[in-house]
Amino acid sequence: MRIALLAAFAAAGLVQPWQARAAEPGPGLQFYGIVDAGLAVTKTSGQGSRSGLLDGGLTDSLWGLQGTEDLGSGWSARFQLESGFDPSSGNAADDASLFNYGAWVGLAHEHYGDLRLGRQTTVGQTYGSALEIASWKDMGMGATFKASDNYQFSNMVNWYSPQWRGFQAGVGYAFDADGQERFRTSQNTRAISVGLKYEDGPLLAVATWEQLRLANPPADAGGRPQAVQVGASYDFEVLKLSLAWSRQRNGYVGLDGGDPDELGFGLGPAAFVRGGTVDAWLVGVSVPVGRGAVLVQWSLARPDWYWADGMTARNAQVATLGYTYDLSPRTTLYAFAGYASNYTLDNQFDPANGHTVRVGTGVSHRF
Repeated sequence: MRIALLAAFAAAGLVQPWQARAAEPGPGLQFYGIVDAGLAVTKTSGQGSRSGLLDGGLTDSLWGLQGTEDLGSGWSARFQLESGFDPSSGNAADDASLFNYGAWVGLAHEHYGDLRLGRQTTVGQTYGSALEIASWKDMGMGATFKASDNYQFSNMVNWYSPQWRGFQAGVGYAFDADGQERFRTSQNTRAISVGLKYEDGPLLAVATWEQLRLANPPADAGGRPQAVQVGASYDFEVLKLSLAWSRQRNGYVGLDGGDPDELGFGLGPAAFVRGGTVDAWLVGVSVPVGRGAVLVQWSLARPDWYWADGMTARNAQVATLGYTYDLSPRTTLYAFAGYASNYTLDNQFDPANGHTVRVGTGVSHRF
């Protein structure tokens, strides 16, 4: 397997042939991945229905390499390279970069924490998304909690503290969050992320704060985009319950909210960017049933702005019901149905007050 991987990378031009013959994988090298695909029917009011393959119905498809080397005296060197892709086409997910989901290297110590340098998720996204019960495509926690959606920043430094009596803290800073790569740091969009996590057996509790510092903010921007997230989950064995709240202001910190008003960013609607606030709530329940689980999740996002025509922006709601069945420790069958009101798959808040229905089924395999 190792020789095959090195030969494949050499054929792709990532390493020279002589390197492929001479190189030996380092200690603790792991090759891993997920392939997830299914079939779904999606109907959006005013747009009709669409059916076909669904990429990542339960979880994103990806492959990656990660490794750890023991340096002695409690120190270790670590790295991760991770790439997302769409099984239906074989194309990279989101963008064309090879390791779009992660590319970082760092040092860790049992007493001083874990320092990571490179492209990676923010502390807020990492901690917040751990509260998600049902991650169904386009209808998971990230549909209303955009700071917990799947996004990554380049040129980022993250530090995670050691765990102390169940507590762990994290802080991160991105020097060039949107990849503009201008020479002067102040001419690039920067991001800061901090979080606190408590985990003890069945209990998980998190609190996060993030802020985006735009190099060239849109005209009439209300301020710096920021997001606060607070939540907890508890596994009662007969069921697992998750509760969360978020306040997002002046646009989405992850630049993952679309650009319906062509502001030139992924900050979301112009009314939101120009001083708007979104309060979001989430309730999720997982109930074990046989070799699988029934997953129920509901979230609501309440905006406080008016549209350009003077109409009040209505609450967006997303509700899902699904079932996962484990064929083996690595292969899962799933089926789900979701309903979203005042929400489309392109825009979190729909001025036309439309709704979206999706029914899907598929298989997810981990290796």
